[in-house]
Amino acid sequence: MEIKWLHYVPIYVALCEEKSIAGAAQRLGCSNAHVSRQLRQLEELVSVQLIQRTTRQFNLTYDGVEFYKQVKQLLESAESINDTLRSKEKVAGKLRIAASASFGSLLLTEHLAEFSQAYPELDIEMIYTETPLDLIESGFDVAFFLTDSPPEGYVGYYLRSLHCRPFAHQSYVEKCGEIEHPVELAQYRHILYKNTEFTLDRWLFANKQTKEEVHIKLRGNFSVNLVSSMVDAMLNGCGVAMLDELALSKLSENQRGEVVDLLPHWETNRILPLYILYPKRLHLPKRTKLFVEFFRDRLR
Repeated sequence: MEIKWLHYVPIYVALCEEKSIAGAAQRLGCSNAHVSRQLRQLEELVSVQLIQRTTRQFNLTYDGVEFYKQVKQLLESAESINDTLRSKEKVAGKLRIAASASFGSLLLTEHLAEFSQAYPELDIEMIYTETPLDLIESGFDVAFFLTDSPPEGYVGYYLRSLHCRPFAHQSYVEKCGEIEHPVELAQYRHILYKNTEFTLDRWLFANKQTKEEVHIKLRGNFSVNLVSSMVDAMLNGCGVAMLDELALSKLSENQRGEVVDLLPHWETNRILPLYILYPKRLHLPKRTKLFVEFFRDRLR
């Protein structure tokens, strides 16, 4: 049985992921007119409108999304077979990655540069966002997200959890005084992490020696959705920030020496497990397998 639309799959996948005719044409090294013509021919073959397009908008229809999900898997299975048959072939193609904006740039940038240098033929696109994504529908191969429960239909490898403590710049502590107990945090201003899904303002503190536990709700009039902005605000004396040690890892030695751990004898509950996620598929492209293995090794 001849399946006449198979020839159009690479162009259709490129259109869905680039979300423009010009982007798909540039990705595939052909003209805009060729891409437009191929899309028209594909829609005629399947007798379904796949993409709604005007001069200002480019949106997949419901049928277009479902078709994309299926042909994306088909294309990746073909690539996997090709990798098996040509195991010495260079690792090439496009790899789209989504990552939590809060910790992604802190945790991933250096390793991503190392991976890119190891596989220079790969075209890597990294998108930082806090918006929950359907990886398949959005055209991403891999994602790094802070989540308590990886979504159904995805493989999720646990990497680490956040272990936050209250930090402040020494100038702020000198102005407002030192504390010894979590309840005294009420005397400080707080820089809170807040996004569209939640606010990190409730914490369980436990004393390492006495095992005393106390629940604290922090109050502050300064909230941001980027950890790097919390660090900057803290360094500028705006108040206290609940931070994982990772958030301070990029500071210079002098800057780190000016940061005070306010409650060194107390610990908080670990929160927001970080996972590397990718869609469950029988055949993953070689580039995706290598990427996942590389980052599991670097971040575990």
